[in-house]
Amino acid sequence: MKLFLIRHGETPWTQSRRYQGKTDIPLTPKGIQQAKAIAHALRRDPPSQLYTSTLQRARDTAQVIAQELRVKVIADPRLNEIDFGKWEGASFDRLPELERSRFRKWREGKLRKAPGGESLASLSRRVGEILKEILHRHAEETIAVITHGGPIKTFLFKALKAESPSIWSFQIDPGSISLLEGNRNLLQIVWTNRTDHLNSR
Repeated sequence: MKLFLIRHGETPWTQSRRYQGKTDIPLTPKGIQQAKAIAHALRRDPPSQLYTSTLQRARDTAQVIAQELRVKVIADPRLNEIDFGKWEGASFDRLPELERSRFRKWREGKLRKAPGGESLASLSRRVGEILKEILHRHAEETIAVITHGGPIKTFLFKALKAESPSIWSFQIDPGSISLLEGNRNLLQIVWTNRTDHLNSR
């Protein structure tokens, strides 16, 4: 099977470099255009089914793609972004200064969750569950998942069979596409964080 992993388009908070987590932020006009560019790129190898996070930024990205490609969408909360707890809305640039000790431990893997947030183990469990279901249901198909940076990185860790993943191991930009290929027994990473389609229209 082929499994396209798509991060939602730009939002006001990705534009201002803030942690979004479970906060329900809409797309910007640029984010909508990015969704259209993703749909155009997928025409070369169209998915038979779309799965999406239930958060608005992912659902709206999925809806644009679904309308362009005429495929159905399944929304599943297991694809939602990790809950950053008290760090939701915090600036990427300022948080390391404001929460120096805890942020350093989080980045080093010694702190498994943001204060008041969801653990990486919880994220791994729920993403692992839906990955198994997708592989079972769509073994010979091309599928697209529209989700967030945290879940996409977790999908990639699952393909690598990484036991102690770091969320800093991959960069996943808004509107990017990553691709896994394989089956229940072996998934391979073909490429990650491709964004050339965003500049080709």
